[in-house]
Amino acid sequence: MGCCFQHSHAIPLFGTVMRVTTLGLGEVCARRVQALAFDAAGRLDALTRRDAVDSALMRLCAGPVGRPTAVPDQLWQLLQLANEIAYRSDGLFDIAAAGSAGRAAWTDIDLSVRGHVRLRKRLLLDVGGLLKGFAADVAVETLKDLGTPAGIVDIGGVIRAFGTQEWRVQYHIDDSAAPLPVPLHDSAVAGGGVSANRLFNPLTGTLHGAAELEDLRVLVRAPSAAMADALSRLALIAPERASTLVPKLGGAAAILTGEGAKPLAYAS
Repeated sequence: MGCCFQHSHAIPLFGTVMRVTTLGLGEVCARRVQALAFDAAGRLDALTRRDAVDSALMRLCAGPVGRPTAVPDQLWQLLQLANEIAYRSDGLFDIAAAGSAGRAAWTDIDLSVRGHVRLRKRLLLDVGGLLKGFAADVAVETLKDLGTPAGIVDIGGVIRAFGTQEWRVQYHIDDSAAPLPVPLHDSAVAGGGVSANRLFNPLTGTLHGAAELEDLRVLVRAPSAAMADALSRLALIAPERASTLVPKLGGAAAILTGEGAKPLAYAS
């Protein structure tokens, strides 16, 4: 009977709403593990805030150039994943280029020593392209470590499900489109569209705003929320390349239209 218990709770975080739903736990236990998942994600939020000069991310960007700087392991892992995606996407997803308007690249971030970062030049880092997804993954791992059988984490529309339960979520890209029912089973989904922030394309050196995106809306499924988050931004930055890059990085993408979702098949 306890396996049927489902409990959900939400708090404001990352400038949006974070919701954690657990399945198979009694209410007291569910509230305890949800609180710890929120705490884990909240620590990441504090580490990466760009509006706080004393956050670990901003201290790193303001720190010495050319010398290793010690950083919290959670931040190091985030940067390591960002650089891996940059490498595998041929530099299309690049937190250094995005944060520095093309004056730097992901290769200017040296992560060869765990827990330390050496910046080869003065730069800013824009981790917004995968931050919510990474936080959702952190929350999921916390829940799993605490023995949660199944659950789902949603941070501003970046959603990760785990366990044997299949979830059906009503996915909203923006207010102008009807929600899309999306089944999720031990995977993640993220989307983007005209409401997205301005996106920097490091290959062309251009900054794209809502006008350039027109009515483009994409939905990406991937094994992890961080990857789904990053790939949804990649698909918006360069839709002409996304049909080959997204599957290469382990994801699957679709265009959202008035008639529903269609497979991503942009002309190359």
